[in-house]
Amino acid sequence: MPYLLRAEADRTCPVIDRGEGVFLYDTTGKDYLDGSSGAVVANIGHGVPEIAAAAQEQIARIAYTYRAQFRNEQVERLAEKIINRARDKAAAFFLSSGSEATEAALRLVIQYWRERGRPSKRYVLSRQVSYHGNTLGALSISSDMRRSSMEEFLFTEPAVAPCYCYRCPYGAHPDSCGLECAEHLEEIILRLGPENVAAFVVEPLVGATGGAIPPHKHYFAQVSEICHRHDVLLVVDEVITGFGRTGKWFAMHHWGIASDITILGKGLNCGYTPLSGILLSDHVLSAIRSGSSAVSIGHTHSGNPASAAICCEVIDHIERNNLVERAARNGLVLDWHLGQLADTHDIIGDRRGLGLLWGIEFVRDRKTREPFPSEQDITRRIVELALENGLILYPCRGLLRTGQGDAVLVAPPLTISPTEIT
Repeated sequence: MPYLLRAEADRTCPVIDRGEGVFLYDTTGKDYLDGSSGAVVANIGHGVPEIAAAAQEQIARIAYTYRAQFRNEQVERLAEKIINRARDKAAAFFLSSGSEATEAALRLVIQYWRERGRPSKRYVLSRQVSYHGNTLGALSISSDMRRSSMEEFLFTEPAVAPCYCYRCPYGAHPDSCGLECAEHLEEIILRLGPENVAAFVVEPLVGATGGAIPPHKHYFAQVSEICHRHDVLLVVDEVITGFGRTGKWFAMHHWGIASDITILGKGLNCGYTPLSGILLSDHVLSAIRSGSSAVSIGHTHSGNPASAAICCEVIDHIERNNLVERAARNGLVLDWHLGQLADTHDIIGDRRGLGLLWGIEFVRDRKTREPFPSEQDITRRIVELALENGLILYPCRGLLRTGQGDAVLVAPPLTISPTEIT
């Protein structure tokens, strides 16, 4: 009997021995094309020697210091690198996982309004069809199947309509809609009272739950205006979309919209070390500095120098190899091939994405967009069949409030070549 508690106790997975580039190799020698970068994490591929060298060098010097006792050069260098590329932020703070970063962002939102003398602003809004993490606070603002076993412990439920053009909740078409999904945010703010609403948390593209659902081209401009008008913080979850995944350093750069707080994770560390972060705009930072001048959102390994050194090298590797530009360019190649696939398989209802973050949604009837019955477990069957054939895909389930909806994420490492895409 295995000693390790597995996610699915009755499921046996291959044992991975090593990775190289966009491929993984199990202990039998079988190779797998990492078509989803694991959980959309391994953005620079596997086995990068420069990352191993940076880790070895830092660990040989000092692996751990506690942030309340010492500063360390690596974490300060990492903060500077990220702030320079974000272009609209003033400070960074680091944690260990995306879920932790979401929790920290929520706490900073509440602290911000208390520092400004407005403690009644405590409601945090989020969207239906969303995922922001697996801790209790993060799960509370997620509309995901992971909620089901923990509902009685969660403090809120996502209420804002999704921007889901393929299945528009208002039955509108993107070319002629009035962005009712954005207006719904304002309706809820007014219903609760702007004096009580603290923040709106949103993904640029809905990743793990929605299958790379992109926004309407005018969505974020309107959302930003609504938040600004009602004095509500805009918190953007770039855990999946950050650091080149969509063909920009940050997905919000596509629309030229600045957030008040940005949440970072997967693309920051590319799987080489557990490290996440949050970025604060100047006015959020100023409110804290002019108020209590302290935050208590850290964990034991926040700002770990070994992890920070690794992530500094990750960013340098992305830049040296022009991976942001390559993601934009090769995303067009991936889009074309997915289009060819959709033309030959009626089960594909929609393909959507940006850069090298794409989703394929499967339907029972393409004309009516009718989903498959949940009991058919289409997503699992497709993911397992792909794995048998040496392709790794990421499953997305529960796109609809009925629990139905099947999709997969196609999000290979940014290092993938056009030949490997084909």
